Amino acid sequence: MTLGERIRTLRKARKMTLQQLAGDAITKGMLSLIENNKAKPSMESLQHIASMLGVTVSELLEESSQEKKALVKMVEDLFLPLDFPNVPVLQQILTLITPYLSSLSRGYIDGRLLDLYSRAAYELGQSDWEQYSKKAIHIYEENQIVRRLISLKLFRILTNFRERKYELALDLLLKERQQLEESNAWSDPLTRLDLDYTEAIFYYAVGQEEKALETMHTAIEFSKSQKILYRLDHLYRLAAVHAVMAMDKKQVEQYVKRLEAYADFTDDTETHGFIAFLWIHYYTTFERDIPKAEQLLDELMNTMEEDKDSNSEKVEMAKIAYYKGEEHRALELLLENETPSYISHPIDLSIYSEREYYLAKIYADRGEIQKALAIVEESWKTLQTFFETPYQVQMKQLRDELLAK
Repeated sequence: MTLGERIRTLRKARKMTLQQLAGDAITKGMLSLIENNKAKPSMESLQHIASMLGVTVSELLEESSQEKKALVKMVEDLFLPLDFPNVPVLQQILTLITPYLSSLSRGYIDGRLLDLYSRAAYELGQSDWEQYSKKAIHIYEENQIVRRLISLKLFRILTNFRERKYELALDLLLKERQQLEESNAWSDPLTRLDLDYTEAIFYYAVGQEEKALETMHTAIEFSKSQKILYRLDHLYRLAAVHAVMAMDKKQVEQYVKRLEAYADFTDDTETHGFIAFLWIHYYTTFERDIPKAEQLLDELMNTMEEDKDSNSEKVEMAKIAYYKGEEHRALELLLENETPSYISHPIDLSIYSEREYYLAKIYADRGEIQKALAIVEESWKTLQTFFETPYQVQMKQLRDELLAK
């Protein structure tokens, strides 16, 4: 029950008209808007309404607050497990929160609901996400809820990153971090690790590899010194992916060992899956050890639910099929696959470009040069704007070969 509904219920229980409850303190029209959650009462109006109904302000707000607490729990249970946009779930979140929007104006619970609404609205492409995000930030600032405040500010910065405005996102992040450090507004180690991890990702995106590595290793050492595991798996994954692209097998093994220790300690099956995929990708792309890659892929697929194979695994299946001479099977797998729309980092986009690379190779093998070239050119438009990666290099080589034919 919202605050407006609570007021109306109490008014009717006391057999009072709108005019009687409004009295001389507020207008009948304003009271009607409050009851219909189209206007928020001032503290003076709340005190008047509570007095007229014979309850305290806290009693008037209590039921609404308890209901909103339950709503936050329900929405977080829906939102937090999402690894990527799930439209039905996101729409459900908006449906749950929307009736309360007009009454959300103060306190942690209201800020959190506005926060979650704005994130879901952004994922669904709704233009109102920003206004509710700003409102949540105002509430967090007013109540000094620092960790939530920084998390939401990071989310707003990440929206620029997801729109591939990498330099802008990095600039905004560095300015925000500088302001926080100068004001000494935070001392939470988890928040620092969030900032470190995001900063390392952003440095990689703009090709500042040395700064990315420095930030990443500093974060890993800080995590160890604080004896906390938060973000440690993400940092090790980032380091492992960098080692793979550098074709440094010893470093890959080093970070994989650390990831395995983390996964064993936390019983994290998802991290074990990431490790398996990393090696499969390494063997298909860099060592061309197809039997080894196929063995690992079979083992990985046996541990996954039947309908859970992702786009990444399908591309690896296609690569293995291609090198085994099963071009028809490889083509089928590639055509039923596409780069997920939520992928935005240049490294991820570069890795996913292998779908286009092998698709073009198959068409070229069949003599369909123009079709292959069209696929390569489309992919190259994006890849050439990134810093150099092995995936960019192989695509350029294929492009040069096709242009020469």
